[in-house]
Amino acid sequence: MRHWCRGKNLRILKTLAFIWIFTVLVFLSFRPAFSQIRQDTIPAEITWRGQWSGWTTAEWKSVAPGMRYIPQINFRIGSTTGPRAFRFEAEMAGNLYAHYLWEPGTSLLEAESRLYRGWVKMAGPRSELRVGLQKINFGSALMLRPLMWFDTMDPRDPLQLTEGVWGALGRYYFDNNINIWVWGLLGNDRQRPWDIGLSDEHVPEFGARLQIPAGSGSAAVTYHRRKTKMQGLYENRYGVDLRFDYVIGFWAEASWINKRGAAGDLTNQELFMAGADYTFGLGNGLHVTAEHMFMATGQKAFDMSSGRHMSAFWMDYPISLWDHLGYIFYYDWKGKGAYNFLQWKHTLNFGDLYVMAFANPDVSLLPDMGGTANRLPGKGIRIMLVISHLTRQKSATTNN
Repeated sequence: MRHWCRGKNLRILKTLAFIWIFTVLVFLSFRPAFSQIRQDTIPAEITWRGQWSGWTTAEWKSVAPGMRYIPQINFRIGSTTGPRAFRFEAEMAGNLYAHYLWEPGTSLLEAESRLYRGWVKMAGPRSELRVGLQKINFGSALMLRPLMWFDTMDPRDPLQLTEGVWGALGRYYFDNNINIWVWGLLGNDRQRPWDIGLSDEHVPEFGARLQIPAGSGSAAVTYHRRKTKMQGLYENRYGVDLRFDYVIGFWAEASWINKRGAAGDLTNQELFMAGADYTFGLGNGLHVTAEHMFMATGQKAFDMSSGRHMSAFWMDYPISLWDHLGYIFYYDWKGKGAYNFLQWKHTLNFGDLYVMAFANPDVSLLPDMGGTANRLPGKGIRIMLVISHLTRQKSATTNN
């Protein structure tokens, strides 16, 4: 049997030490201050929370237990209401992870620790600016997402984990519900779901988004530009999305990704999707969601001759206040691949218990969405226990 521990022990220890030392110092530094803050001063709050998850995945010829702990500390000072409201916020979180895989003749141990979130934010009544390692996501799609440009959210993942990006994000909200996003990214070299070619981490990426109200929903246009390591080509991304809620909920997204140079059949990527959902009055309410996406690449823009179709179906039903049943299905029409995921969630006094069953192709053609759901090839079951804790210490204003 071969044992292999991936990841450098020194890097793991340094990251662990950094996270815990920072957490302890912040807590000890602000704890005396909270006891001395008068009730008529600026309101402030420190929140310390954590999420532990442990799981075991069993397939026909392999067993894979694992565990993860996400410690997180948040700090906020300032008012959140009133025409002159201004607040400062900060968040820091780590991701401590270990995973063991056993199968006949071999075994594999993975251990990793890294910074999961680390940002500061300044916000007023209509605007905010957030800088650091953060999550940036937008669009209405749930399962098939053309606008999954910066996150890796997967609906099959109970923890809803996603890698963050380093950058600055500013948002402004008008009185008529129009809002504008502007961002700049730097130092990001991880593969993102729709990336062809890694980003050049030394060259800034930038983009913007305009979202406006439209009838019973909203519509938005989005733009992003980056430099890739694929022959040093620049890339422009254009996105459109909308959502309406009438008798049923309806949404659509479209994305065109264009390399500014000769990249053969990878010069252009087009993704179009439409989705809808409805809650049937059966029992406690059966919620059904369906999405369909068309993807194409080609040397010429909007050449649809080599495209492929993907469909997705999501059904969830609350059995009781403590039990919830969900089923997600993907189908690749060209490759004839079917992806099945069934989940039962039971709420306990101290956490949540998940029992999952999956039947997927051995090689997945879905975009790599990360999290805990991407390790589900073939057929098997997974049992997961999630326990969270929360400690909050704050001061509040009073009227004297």
